[in-house]
Amino acid sequence: MNIDGNTGEPFNFSRRQFGASFIIGMIAGPALAAEPSGVELMTASYNATRFANARFTAELALASRSGSVQKRALMGVAKLIDKGASSARLIKFSSPADISGVATLTIERGGRADDLWIYLPSFRRVRRLVSSNRADPWIGSDFSLGDIVGHKVGDWRHVFAGSESIGATPTFRVDSTPGNSAVSNDTGYTRRKSWLRKSDSALIKTEFYDRAGRLIKILTADDMRVLDARAGKVQPMRLTMRNVQRGSASVMRFTSFRITDTVSAPEVAPAALQS
Repeated sequence: MNIDGNTGEPFNFSRRQFGASFIIGMIAGPALAAEPSGVELMTASYNATRFANARFTAELALASRSGSVQKRALMGVAKLIDKGASSARLIKFSSPADISGVATLTIERGGRADDLWIYLPSFRRVRRLVSSNRADPWIGSDFSLGDIVGHKVGDWRHVFAGSESIGATPTFRVDSTPGNSAVSNDTGYTRRKSWLRKSDSALIKTEFYDRAGRLIKILTADDMRVLDARAGKVQPMRLTMRNVQRGSASVMRFTSFRITDTVSAPEVAPAALQS
């Protein structure tokens, strides 16, 4: 089952892990000490993907257990708002025809509940979602809405689990559990295992465990690109989420990314979903 595509220009999709991290949520950070704490590692990843403005395009490929593949084109904008305390991200699908115009808006709120919105052209209305929708599939993919919004560092307890190698890449591993039952109920996860490169704290793999404690999904990030060498920020050009229980996979391949263009506040407001 091969649904990977060719890479494009450097991009950034989310200020947080995508597991994003949009999203995830997305996974860069400066090199840390030989044995940092789990919180230090996850905080570095969270902080290193904050961009004042971003515009991007991407292709989302969905592969079923049978091997059939559906490809969807999307574009999006992201912006830090509330004086940098929150991050808004609006994504619109442009093809195929049956999904053209569908849009999602996620606003990650520091210290309080996130805002989630979706626009479905067939109903011609913007719908506001609730926290429990975070566990729902994002536009039929193996990414959940919570994966796209990202997983807040402070919502989880993080434990440094030692050093391991992923292939030839030395990494630190961090094991994370929900800080309270609401986090588990809303995300559908009871545990996450994350592997971050020792060289720059970039997250290259995450395992997600369901409410029964079983492995459900594996996120891998590859084709890393340097976005800001001075700040030590890197991003993956490809994110692959595999559902090991269902036998399906979704690949997000970014084809363009710009951080020099200004994104206006109205572009990341609910009204922009149907424009």
